[in-house]
Amino acid sequence: MKALIITIFSLFAMSVSAQLSSLPVFLNGKYLTGRVMPHREGMDSLQQGFVQGAELEFGLQMAGNENWHVAYNYPMTGLGFHYVNMNNPDVLGYAVGFYGFLEVPVVRQPDFEIMYRLTSGLTYVSERFNQYKNPENIAISTWVNYLFSTGFQGRYWMTKETALGLGFGLTHYSNGGIKIPNKGLNQLHLNLGVLHYFKGEYNQYSGAKRPIVWNPNHEIYAMGAFGRVNIGTETSNVGTNQRYTTLAVTLGYNYRYAAHRKVGLSLDGFYNESFNWSYWDGFISYEYNWKDLSRIGMAINHEFVLNRLSIIIAGGVYIIPCPDKTGTLEIKADEWAYERLAFRYYPIENLFINVSVKAYGFNAETVEAGIGFSFQSK
Repeated sequence: MKALIITIFSLFAMSVSAQLSSLPVFLNGKYLTGRVMPHREGMDSLQQGFVQGAELEFGLQMAGNENWHVAYNYPMTGLGFHYVNMNNPDVLGYAVGFYGFLEVPVVRQPDFEIMYRLTSGLTYVSERFNQYKNPENIAISTWVNYLFSTGFQGRYWMTKETALGLGFGLTHYSNGGIKIPNKGLNQLHLNLGVLHYFKGEYNQYSGAKRPIVWNPNHEIYAMGAFGRVNIGTETSNVGTNQRYTTLAVTLGYNYRYAAHRKVGLSLDGFYNESFNWSYWDGFISYEYNWKDLSRIGMAINHEFVLNRLSIIIAGGVYIIPCPDKTGTLEIKADEWAYERLAFRYYPIENLFINVSVKAYGFNAETVEAGIGFSFQSK
């Protein structure tokens, strides 16, 4: 399952495929400070003062070689290194990792810009849950975790090559539900940094937009996905290394309302074998049938198209929830909504590879990998 998390990072990094010889290239160094933000019961003790860290990024400013560069107003993209000391050495330790990033202009002036920022990658967390040695860390139970961050970045350009930056955002670590406990770890942070072009210079591209030829169209797609979850802890005899299957089937409709954006609805079916187990009762199995372990939902989806790579953000509600029965189902029956963050890559026109994280209220349930087919009107 770790390979699926690695695939998320790899698919995002595919967007950095332009030729270095024709694009402005920069380095960006940032100092980070912020707070761990408890978002579940029992996590208050994880917040121990201010976190501190740094990021170093190698990036490119897109120059219009592809239509998506123009559609997103000549964004910035690249790869970065991430380090954070979480000011709780015995329980949380530190995090170090790598990520891909995308920055899309919200405001861009000759000497000032505000960018919306999205990052996706992997991080190593030095301290994880252990029932005897580290029982307080109910947020993280694996060494390797998914790193996701979103926020806004402002820059003042002192020269055409150098800018001072100030930004804020939310960073999230999670293993995608492949092992419990996995409450996930959220940090709100501020950053201060310096960006410098060592090839080329900052370009506002004012008035440089060329027209993009596109037609509104309708899309019907179908997708199947699977995942594996581990509900055991290091010290449990029944749950340790016992992996359970999750399945998802989606039938969806999208409308392309802009050259590189889609919006639509999907009907989603979910099955999770681990719902049979009640891990707080000593891993009791209730042997429910597949219907009891299944849910059906309907979601609103928004898709950002970056050439062959797409990023999908979805929010849905269950129209047929789990039954209210003893064990895990008693808890799952109260869940009425779900979220999905998906990365979708099209090796050919009508076939896509999908990797997504399904969650409920910032608590990841499973990582899904799948294949889908798309049928679009011309």
